[in-house]
Amino acid sequence: MRKRIRTTLPLAFAALYHAAFVNADSALTVWVFPHDELVDISNEQLRLDYFDPWLAEMREITDLPVQIRFQRNVPGLTDLDYHADDPSQSLAAWSDAAWTWRRQQNAPGGVLHNKYLLLTRLPLDPGNETLGLAHQTGHAAIASIHSYATPGHELGHTLSATHEAAEVNFNGWFCETYMFPTRLNVRSNCYRYSEENRANIARYLRRSGN
Repeated sequence: MRKRIRTTLPLAFAALYHAAFVNADSALTVWVFPHDELVDISNEQLRLDYFDPWLAEMREITDLPVQIRFQRNVPGLTDLDYHADDPSQSLAAWSDAAWTWRRQQNAPGGVLHNKYLLLTRLPLDPGNETLGLAHQTGHAAIASIHSYATPGHELGHTLSATHEAAEVNFNGWFCETYMFPTRLNVRSNCYRYSEENRANIARYLRRSGN
């Protein structure tokens, strides 16, 4: 079975910073919004299955603190109708909704230090081919739990990782690094980025610290 994970160029947005928040720019915060359809899966289970391996990988890449913050039952966000013929429209709607929520919350930091991930049960399109979508180096991403690697893939896009730098490695069996664009069930997940994408992410985070 082949599954595609897509990305788009970022929409226009302002990189807003709030100096009043102490250490706002000294951490990367990933705001995870489990869709209302995931009410049967706890935050703890989602973190264990989809984010702990990614956090471990990020600790290999940067000394910058990285935190996952779950947000549930947020009208206009966790009930978003994401299943569409054109998934890019869903991503645009999510991007706008997440940024509006951010302004309302007066959340610290800006685009470089805050990423907003809608976590869904299903793929984004009727053909069940698009497991996720993200704005390259942007703030918004959508990822289905259909694949354990999809959240790490889409977050990678927001941190400047690319499909072109992905690899198939061998660790006792063939495995795909996070950014591999076409998933094959016969291969396992490496739960890491390629060395080139590690460098891309590290460079992005160094820039965000300036």
